[in-house]
Amino acid sequence: MIKLYKNQIIILFLLSVFAPVSVVALDLFDSDDEGILWQAGVNQYFKYVKQDDSEFGKNEHPVELDEKDIRFALKALQYNDKAFLKGEIRKSVFSISQITILSKQIAKGLRLANSTQDIVFVLQGSKKALAVLTRKYAVAGRIFYKEGKLNIILGEYELARNDAFEKVYDPGGYRELPYNFNLGRRSKSSNKFDGDLTGITGIDNKRTDNEIRQDWIRIDVAVASKAYVTEKDAKENASTTKFDRKLQEESAKLAKQRREMRAEMARMRKQVKDIENNKAPISVKSIEERMAMLDQLLGKKLITQEEYDSKRQDILNDI
Repeated sequence: MIKLYKNQIIILFLLSVFAPVSVVALDLFDSDDEGILWQAGVNQYFKYVKQDDSEFGKNEHPVELDEKDIRFALKALQYNDKAFLKGEIRKSVFSISQITILSKQIAKGLRLANSTQDIVFVLQGSKKALAVLTRKYAVAGRIFYKEGKLNIILGEYELARNDAFEKVYDPGGYRELPYNFNLGRRSKSSNKFDGDLTGITGIDNKRTDNEIRQDWIRIDVAVASKAYVTEKDAKENASTTKFDRKLQEESAKLAKQRREMRAEMARMRKQVKDIENNKAPISVKSIEERMAMLDQLLGKKLITQEEYDSKRQDILNDI
């Protein structure tokens, strides 16, 4: 148990009363380390707990799920979010680093779990709050396998850390402040995650008493993984096809320009030669035409400056 001085207890009591609703309370007792799957600090772990509600029936544990399929399925887990000044955007429920940890621990945990156990987890994350600032947060929930699907109930979602609370508790910043997280429940929605999931095949929300539980996500891992890979490949192919098509169009355009330039050069050279071979008196107009053609040939870099000067002098000599 954490030892607290009298003044610290008073401060913590006042903060627990007057702190905003979004701030979680401090867990003053050591957590039970039995059944720990993975832990990194006080507030980041995976562990086994007893199933929270037996009325839903036992879990289908143990179960073998491919870690790679879980990772792809979690990447497919996205929702529509209305961002300020950007309209509706598509966001991932979990970050890439969180997905890496989740996929590994879920595969291992469900392979070893029994039918009356759930896996609860807490993961940390960070995201941009302002231009140069980041905000640290936590995601917490419950995981189990039932009815052929991976079930994730989110008890906390992007829960911000209370920096002020932590500084009061430990001004020197030597210890990590333990929090008491909502780990999700089958019987009651946490209302902490209300994102509308995008229409990815194999992913849906649980319905209980004709209510859609947005915090309770069900994933057919194999189907969702395949759908994600298919969509990803389609986007990459579409991008490649678009690039190739544009490249082909540019190549055809350049080839056409080169053909036109060669034809124009041949025509103008022929005209110059015909005028030079003409034995009739040279008119002022024909001289102007010859000069104009020379200017065009030089302007299009079809003849050199030396050729231009030589031909120009020949035209002047005919006057």
